[in-house]
Amino acid sequence: MKLLLNDQEVTEAVPEDVTLGAALTAVQERHIGEDEVISTILVDEEPLTADLLSEWKNRLVGEFGKVQIEAPKRNLLASSGLRLLSQGLSESNEQREEMVDHICQGRHSQAMEMLTGYLTLWDSVQQSLGSAARLIEVDLDTLEIEESSGTNEVQMVADRIQQLSEQLKQLQDALEAQDMVLLGDILEYEFGPLAEAWRQMLEQLADRFED
Repeated sequence: MKLLLNDQEVTEAVPEDVTLGAALTAVQERHIGEDEVISTILVDEEPLTADLLSEWKNRLVGEFGKVQIEAPKRNLLASSGLRLLSQGLSESNEQREEMVDHICQGRHSQAMEMLTGYLTLWDSVQQSLGSAARLIEVDLDTLEIEESSGTNEVQMVADRIQQLSEQLKQLQDALEAQDMVLLGDILEYEFGPLAEAWRQMLEQLADRFED
């Protein structure tokens, strides 16, 4: 079996009579540093999911042709993930504006269909931010960010998270009250600036984590 780690072939021979699970454990222990983390494993070009690992871990490595492992630095993986989140928030602005337009034009069902995806995005942003912090063992409660470039004003990341929670609660209250006018106003006047503030925060944190 041919084994590649970060696109470089591992020259250490992998005995054909060991299992795939044992071989992966050996690579983890011998070749991957504490500041690195496995992000992707391809077995014969197929992503190794948890289900496939459970199914294949006891098979001999001789049954496979090639294993490719990507194990980037933890800080770089966290940073790239935050930049993707920032990009997602930027791209969601058009979706948010379209929802507001649907509401203003009385197309409430179309707005509600889009709102589900929009709220899912924000849930993903919050969870992924927490995952990035855990990846590099940073406590979000202690992190500060600049309010805007060129100023000395700072805000705690925890406060920004709390602010989002409050806005999401207002959005939920408007939904429960079926107050479409209020819902449109919250999306237009609250979530526009909020999304931009979060986008800038994620970029700041990405720069900081990358160093």
